[in-house]
Amino acid sequence: MNTALKWLTMGASALLLAACGANSGSSIGSAPEAELVGTYAVKQNGALKELIKIERQGDGYVMRDKVRTPEWSEPKMTMKPVTREHWTRITTDKENTAFVGVASEQLGVFKVPAGWQKNGFQTSTGYFLFYSRGPVEAYKL
Repeated sequence: MNTALKWLTMGASALLLAACGANSGSSIGSAPEAELVGTYAVKQNGALKELIKIERQGDGYVMRDKVRTPEWSEPKMTMKPVTREHWTRITTDKENTAFVGVASEQLGVFKVPAGWQKNGFQTSTGYFLFYSRGPVEAYKL
């Protein structure tokens, strides 16, 4: 009887640990897209120009920009993690490309392996922005 109680206690402890471990990976801080939080620049006339900033806000992400002003705008849009299905629709990439992305209806920010290319576009940095006119090389600062 004592041995059965030990096994029952060990089994219950293992289940508790597994449940805690499964739940800890679901926080936004440990989500893969959390690595996209930061400032991004694009090359303009050969120089890097800060353009957008991705920030964590609550359970999601927001984007600020410096498109019309020298200072960061108020949060302009909510960004959500990009699924494999959404990635395929945006990029037409049907390969098993490793990617991390956040996107809104107007803009996507992606990290892919450096050198990734599709439809005449290639990224040397591994970061790119995707908007209505297509992809643009980005530099994470």
